[in-house]
This record gives sequence, C-alpha cells and structure tokens, in this order.
Amino acid sequence: MTSGISWIDSTRLEGIELSLLRRMMAAAPKDAINLALGELVFDFPDVLRQKAAELISTGNPAYTPNAGLPELRAAVADYLGFSHKDNILICNGAEEALFIALQGIINPGDKVAIPDPDYPAYPALVKLAAGDVVRLPFDHDLCTIDWNLWEQKLQGCKALMLSHPSNPSGFRFSATGFQALAELLNRNKQILIVDEIYTDLYFDYQFQPDYSIIDRVIRIGGISKSHLMSGWRIGWLAASEPEVAQLTKLKQYISTCAAWLSQKLAEYALRQDALVDDVRQQLGHNRELCLKALPAAALHVPLAGPYLMLHCPNGAEYAQNLVQKGIITVPGLAFGEVTKAYVRINFGVNKAVLEQALLTLAAERII
Repeated sequence: MTSGISWIDSTRLEGIELSLLRRMMAAAPKDAINLALGELVFDFPDVLRQKAAELISTGNPAYTPNAGLPELRAAVADYLGFSHKDNILICNGAEEALFIALQGIINPGDKVAIPDPDYPAYPALVKLAAGDVVRLPFDHDLCTIDWNLWEQKLQGCKALMLSHPSNPSGFRFSATGFQALAELLNRNKQILIVDEIYTDLYFDYQFQPDYSIIDRVIRIGGISKSHLMSGWRIGWLAASEPEVAQLTKLKQYISTCAAWLSQKLAEYALRQDALVDDVRQQLGHNRELCLKALPAAALHVPLAGPYLMLHCPNGAEYAQNLVQKGIITVPGLAFGEVTKAYVRINFGVNKAVLEQALLTLAAERII
C-alpha cells in the first residue's frame, strides 16, 4: 500500500459521521435497554410469518422490474390515492427512497430546508447530494410555526424536506397550517419532500393532508413501522409519472430492485388493515404506561408516532447518565437545536421491557 494514500478520499464523505443515535448505541453496555432505535420492537405478526413461508415454498424468487412488482406498485398507488402504478417507485426502505429523491433533484449548491427538529439523517442525505441545509425552527413547544420566519428562511431554497408526522415530536399539521404550507411552497415554486413513514401511527384520528394541493411534491413512505416489517426493507417514492420514470433510472444503478419476497409480502400486508390497528393499539397502551410513570411536566406527548420527548436541563448529559444506568435514549440535539434540552425515547417496545425501563426513568430527576 502506498504510504500517505487514503483508500477513502471522496470529498462527499467529508463531515458525514455516524449518527448520534448510533454512537450512543455503540457506547452502551451490551445488556442495555434500547429505547433509542427508531424501530417498533413488537412480535412479528403470525399472519405475515405464515404468508412469507407460503410465498417462499411456492414462489420463484428472481429480479423484479427496477420500479418494483406491478402488483405492489398498484397496491401502494391505491393505498395513497393515486390513479396509476406509474406514480410509484418501490425502494429498499424509505431511506433509500429519500436518497434517490435528493440525488434526482438536487444540484451542487442547491438549498434544502429542513425543520428543526426533524430526522437526523436528512442533513446528511442533503450533503451527500452536494446540497446546502437551511433549518426552519419550530417554537419550543415543538408545535408552533412562525410562518413569517419560515418564509424568510425558505427564500432561495429549492426544496423543503420534512417528516409528517414528525420524528421526533409527533407534530401533525392542522388544516389551516397545511394550507399555509401549500400556499407558501406553491408561491415560491418549491418542492416538498414529505416522509410519511409514521402516517398510520396516530392515537386520535387527525386531519389528513391532501398533497394534491401542492404543485411539486414527492411522497416517501413504507411499511417498516405500520406493519412491523422493518427488516424486510420495503419503502416507496410517489410522485408525478415523469418524475418517477426519471428516478427509476437512479434506482436501477443503486440497487437494481427490492427483494422479490419482501415485495410479495408487502403487497399482501397492505391488504391486512387489522395489522395496523393492532400496532396502534399496542403503541397506545405503551404510551399510557409512560404517561402514568413519568411526570407530566417533563413530557412532550406526541399526536402520532412511537416517541416521547423528555424535557431535562441538558439532554446530552442526561442521555449519557441513562446509558450508564442501562437505558439508551437519543439526545434531542440529534434532531436540532430546538430540542437540545430533551431526550427522545421510543416506547414501541415489548411491554415488559418498557416497564423495566420506566422504573429507571421514573427514579431519575428529569426536571
């Protein structure tokens, strides 16, 4: 090996690090309770287990079209309210769909706005596309938007990327708020990239946005959370037919196609409404356990999603202290400056595990 020559010297990796969440997990004891990872750790549904066994015993796994199996694309189109499968690109999870979307629309130096707080992967994905990040802060209640400030910061941005419902806060737009967002984006001819991975995980039915009122929108989704299929890696991208056709070329060269078995099982899963109802029920029960065990003054309670935000004087310090006590959480700073006095906990875990973790959390001084 030639001295002084690095095997890894691509400038696109400069400033890209393992997420704070992953670093917290790496530093934790082996037997620590993980309330950090964004995965619902409930039992895999028997109905899907049995269907997967049937598919593998009778099917013939092979490459599928780059955009995905036609029948799965049609099922996703129907699920989202699109009229045709050509609006849908099947991906290996929602994160690959986000990567493809950004690589397809962002040129070097383009600005992409991201709320503060929001999913930690978004800034890294923008940087990998050679874009620049602009943060749009929520107020400290994690719900209120200063629309004048957002409009000011959005000037010159090509796109706005956000999760809805929000990770980590569970924020959902009201009808009035969504109308304001649509008018702002349409007025500035900006693209909305919306990550809907938690859209089915609501506790009380809320306003459901009609994304057709936004002129330029790319919708990202999947069934990792709602159907407990995180390990099967099925997500999707939904957009106009010409945009999907263009982005399918990227998909071809990134990973060819999603796995045949995963796609076949996903098509079946999307027809099983009871699965999502059961996940919501389990999440709702666990949320109630948290509300009973932890002081209300320390909690930001979500409208949707599997996360609670615990307020504390110093989120990073508090999270490090919890790691030493065998509980992994995510410091709020991972999601932006607005949440630096919080930690995020995932309550989408086995009930017995959650109850054990809550005993430790309740014993700690939070506020």
